Amino acid sequence: MLGEGLTYGSAVSRKRIAELCEIRPPQNIDDVRRHDLELLTAITEIKDSLLTAHCMLLVADHKGSFIVIAPESQTSYAVNSGVKAIGKEMRKMAMAVSFTRTELLTNDERAKNADAQAKISMLSGMMHSQNKELQQITEKD
Repeated sequence: MLGEGLTYGSAVSRKRIAELCEIRPPQNIDDVRRHDLELLTAITEIKDSLLTAHCMLLVADHKGSFIVIAPESQTSYAVNSGVKAIGKEMRKMAMAVSFTRTELLTNDERAKNADAQAKISMLSGMMHSQNKELQQITEKD
């Protein structure tokens, strides 16, 4: 990919990645899954390699391409996307534990559920304050 002139701010399309990785286009509707899986694997490997070998963060632009984030934006991008992902997963976990039909549980199971809810709430509060601090650090950039 670097031989393609990829540098900070560069964009590369999914189509170009498929070409560079010699991923055959799907031949029919049943072949789409194979193509998508091969492309996803290639993109993941490229992203990992660029990050670990070249300190370049490749991210989706949500328009069908990928962009290499400039070093001055990389910390903010990583923190903001990480905070968003953690928040989403915390909400999913809290909902799954909270919306349990406790009337179908034994007393011991209800106690475990209540304990889990309390710990998730405490963890969520700690994460919220740490996330705010992280975001404040990146806003100074």
